[in-house]
Amino acid sequence: QFYRFIIFPGKWIKVWYDRLTLLALLDRTEDVKENVLAVLLVVLVSFLGFLTLNQGFCKDIWVLLFCLVMASCQYSLLK
Repeated sequence: QFYRFIIFPGKWIKVWYDRLTLLALLDRTEDVKENVLAVLLVVLVSFLGFLTLNQGFCKDIWVLLFCLVMASCQYSLLK
């Protein structure tokens, strides 16, 4: 059994999960204010990360770890 995952109005793809598993996986929010705030926070994290890396505070392996932390923050905000 598949679930129709709506991308845009009138556009969907087949996903081979049941509806509850898919919603738990993606956990979409419908509130526009919360989505805009999350996108603004993601942009802020990106900008501050750029400034931090540009200043040279992190060197060697710490650059990789810092980028992993930034990526996990952005993923958490957008999820």
